[in-house]
Amino acid sequence: MHDFAQVLHTATKDFEFNREMRHYTGKLHVTIGKKAWLATYDDGKLLSVEPSDTDPQDAAIWIKGTDEQWKDMTAQCPRPFFQSLQSSSAKHGVQLSNTHQLYAYLPALNRLMQIFSQINREGA
Repeated sequence: MHDFAQVLHTATKDFEFNREMRHYTGKLHVTIGKKAWLATYDDGKLLSVEPSDTDPQDAAIWIKGTDEQWKDMTAQCPRPFFQSLQSSSAKHGVQLSNTHQLYAYLPALNRLMQIFSQINREGA
């Protein structure tokens, strides 16, 4: 599994992700197992992404999953209910912030999972 910062930097070049992430101003926190990253956005533009502790603190959007959950979510052919963040949360225990921002930007976050999956396949 690759460094999530790389995934976010790759996503900045993706039309679909940028279209769905437009106008977001705030923080995105992602935890994968014992590693975490905090990204800051302004009007849809990635300003920074840094390693973080696993506590999302004041991030409006956060996703928290085990290494195994992320492996399943980013598999080339995900097992049932691992194909989206919402179903991964409802059926497999992936933790999501329960905020308006999460739901407003859910299409962008699901696209981010697809980009992550592509990077994992290309790096394998």
